[in-house]
Amino acid sequence: MTITINIAGIQIQLASAVAFKVNKKINCFSSAACQVADLTVSLISCEEIRLPENSLAMDEIMYWNRDPDKAENTSIYIKEPETGKIVYRLLADKVWKKAEISYCQDKRNILTPFLESLGEILFRNSLLFHQGIVIHAAAIEWEGQGIIFSAPSGTGKTTQANLWRKYKGARIINADRPAVRAGDNKAYVYGTLWNGSSEKYKNRSLPLTGIILLEQAKENSIRRLDPKEAAARLMPRCFLPYYEEEIMELAFQNIEKIIAVTPVYLLKCRPDGEAVEIVYQCLK
Repeated sequence: MTITINIAGIQIQLASAVAFKVNKKINCFSSAACQVADLTVSLISCEEIRLPENSLAMDEIMYWNRDPDKAENTSIYIKEPETGKIVYRLLADKVWKKAEISYCQDKRNILTPFLESLGEILFRNSLLFHQGIVIHAAAIEWEGQGIIFSAPSGTGKTTQANLWRKYKGARIINADRPAVRAGDNKAYVYGTLWNGSSEKYKNRSLPLTGIILLEQAKENSIRRLDPKEAAARLMPRCFLPYYEEEIMELAFQNIEKIIAVTPVYLLKCRPDGEAVEIVYQCLK
């Protein structure tokens, strides 16, 4: 079984010898089959997945490994917390164009690792080769334009997006992990099927008219950042491949390209309509 999806202009082909159920998220991003995909992913069933001894723990359940005898490949493993058993493995080439996701046979929904962390890692790293990056942000559509609100978790990015929906009729296209790609003289923001704990996502692409970095404050104020400060403040909000030194430079270059064609503002704000209005005055 083979299906093709398109996320942020990246054609992704998913293939499996076993039929799988396509859910509404996959349907939302479905695309016509293409002769040459940007990323091909083979879903492979296996009885057991073993974790190599020299693997590096990325968190409580995820491990990274690069075989010194096959340095062109990267492997990422996921452990089942309850049993300690390795249940998924991602194997990707060095340009993140071809990948395999292996899963233990007792896993019923074989798309689960793609819809969750492994697919997200695959997409994020593949996107780097297409002048793009994924940002921890809420992205909205307003009058045919895209606006991004970015901040640490719990600081108010979703609140500001919802205020724009309330006061300006905006629509949320992704509440947690939108993608941004740099064009020749404009950046574009895209909805993705990864959206954290939120169910707010749409398959949309829009010209990016502004990136709004948030800080909570007692009074509302806004200022445009110069490129150096914009990069320093935006970088911690981006999903960067810290475990892959070879492509970190690509991530930095993409951030610079996006900032070069997109105004970046620091909004110190309260959760109210006035905060909406001062951003609106900057962007209109």
